[in-house]
Amino acid sequence: MKRRDVILISSAALIAATIALAVSNLVFNAPSSRSQVPVIEKINPNFPDVKNDSAYSSFLNRNALDPTQPIQIGNTKNTSPFNPSQ
Repeated sequence: MKRRDVILISSAALIAATIALAVSNLVFNAPSSRSQVPVIEKINPNFPDVKNDSAYSSFLNRNALDPTQPIQIGNTKNTSPFNPSQ
């Protein structure tokens, strides 16, 4: 590369870095403006009574499958299938 090309590339990189720095200062807040830590409310550990509460009956399907119920596949009564002693 010629000396002229090196100067052109380095000046373009310098201009791009200056523009990027100016734009980033406009977009991101300075740490001094974020001195207050946001406080959130405590999460309630109790679940609502979905089956008896009328507020949930408008969007929950009562005929849907319950994924928490155990499903029996086949007629085996073996409760520990990976234990060879049973």
